[in-house]
Amino acid sequence: MKKVLLILIAIIFALKTQAQKVETINPHDEDKIYTTDIDTPPEFSDGMDEFYAHLQHIRYTFSDRMRNRQGRVTVLMVIEKDGSLSNLKVIHGISEKQDEQILNVVKKLNKWKPGMVQGKPVRVLCAVPINFKMKQS
Repeated sequence: MKKVLLILIAIIFALKTQAQKVETINPHDEDKIYTTDIDTPPEFSDGMDEFYAHLQHIRYTFSDRMRNRQGRVTVLMVIEKDGSLSNLKVIHGISEKQDEQILNVVKKLNKWKPGMVQGKPVRVLCAVPINFKMKQS
């Protein structure tokens, strides 16, 4: 439970750093992407613990292992009204090849439960931090 809370706090913090305040749903602007003021934030359909469990299986590229590249990678994505993902992008990545590997894994995951505002599903911009640390052998 603590892990889920920490993950949610990290996501909210990441969203706040790129926030654009949106007050209400405008029926004429259904394609608006929300970053804050969401009644129910989006969540991976199997739960955030399961989402991060899938991400633990992302393999290091050979060149990144050899160069001992580590650190926090942030995946920026829009969770659509139907729970699908769009506009995936790695920011603060490790390397171009590793970023491609990360995006390939994230694209293959199950759908998300969409974010809700006033009882309606909305598009939500999410920033998901992923820690990459070399295992000591």
